Amino acid sequence: MNTNEILAQRFYRFFKYTRNIALISFIVFFILNAINTGNSILYWICYGCLMISIVGAMQSVFLYIFSKYYKNKG
Repeated sequence: MNTNEILAQRFYRFFKYTRNIALISFIVFFILNAINTGNSILYWICYGCLMISIVGAMQSVFLYIFSKYYKNKG
């Protein structure tokens, strides 16, 4: 195995982890947002979950692109 294949596998593994984190955080956001009745603490927890899901989704897209790039390069 050369370096490009190792990088491709590593990026793909991290892609799977960040995708799962983004999905779980998005589901938690929807559940907490449905329960929230104006509580400021729940508002900030929902906001944090939404930010984690957005950043996780962006990371997973970039990691998938990097994985495909290094897989084709190797």
